[in-house]
Amino acid sequence: MLVCGKSNRPIYRKLVVVGDGSIGKSSILNVFTKGVFPQVYEPTVFENYVHEMNVDGQQLELSLWDTAGQEEFDRLRTLSYADTHVVMMCYAVDSRDSLENITNRWLEEVVDHCVHAKIVLVALKCDLRDDEDSVKKMKSPPVMYEEGLTVARSINAVRYLECSAKHNRGIREVFDQAGRVALNVHLKTDQDTKSSTCIIL
Repeated sequence: MLVCGKSNRPIYRKLVVVGDGSIGKSSILNVFTKGVFPQVYEPTVFENYVHEMNVDGQQLELSLWDTAGQEEFDRLRTLSYADTHVVMMCYAVDSRDSLENITNRWLEEVVDHCVHAKIVLVALKCDLRDDEDSVKKMKSPPVMYEEGLTVARSINAVRYLECSAKHNRGIREVFDQAGRVALNVHLKTDQDTKSSTCIIL
């Protein structure tokens, strides 16, 4: 007799984080995966984390790819895009240039290399809006929620979220939502359809 059932293996999904350099991409990944906010900035060339999580009762193995935003790493960064389910585009609220580059630079690169991936737009360092000293030091006013939402709609992002790695605010929500989006993206290379197991009795 053949008995079949679903495997307990978590579903694998890949998420790539992109955005300008020095805006805090690595910080949100460190806080989410390790619970630690890095006090010293260290430029990222390439990092990969694997994090298991439960999303709506489904076990998910999320492969998180942290990329360098500097132009000198453009060629290396594009190598990380293969078989990506979700691209998390990031900007910092204290850098209007980083928001402008979402449409001027990052959108074209992502569309060229991640045809089937969904986009999630995330605002980083949202705590700085409420920090008067930080606001005074900014070259221009901080990016507000409505401005980020407008850009998210213009690039057809499926989610727009905001967070603060420093205060661990909104981090879990960002990755829960990204994971939820990833579960609904299916690539030809996915093994989801092979997740059932059969036993001969």
